[in-house]
Amino acid sequence: MQIFIKTDEIKAFEVQPSTSIGELDSEYTLSFGGKILEDHETIEELGLSEGSTIEATVPLLGGGKKRKKKVYTTPKKIKHKRTKVKMATLKYYKVDDTGKIERKRKECPADICGPGIFMSNHKDRQYCGKCGLTIKF
Repeated sequence: MQIFIKTDEIKAFEVQPSTSIGELDSEYTLSFGGKILEDHETIEELGLSEGSTIEATVPLLGGGKKRKKKVYTTPKKIKHKRTKVKMATLKYYKVDDTGKIERKRKECPADICGPGIFMSNHKDRQYCGKCGLTIKF
């Protein structure tokens, strides 16, 4: 009976049903119907018929190891969560009993910022977050 082995080209082999796969070709990994064939299996056991084609592929080295999981030595950094302040504009203005509005914080004197940009109060300085102006006490 004649079977074919497909590598780069197709080769024809004349075999008996009792021939084992190990006798055909030892340098390739042989497969038929998506199943890798073992060397001790015979043509008859596999159910190969006249004119069947066996695929031969070159066995590749490597790929057997799994990647080692990384072990972290320091704990994960916790991200800063911004706290939402209700009616935050009340920090910037104060309304008198007479209805007069007074500003609690100083506005930035730089020409870049313009009106409505207030400076932050620190223990030793005032700082504008928009233009970076710092006034030290």
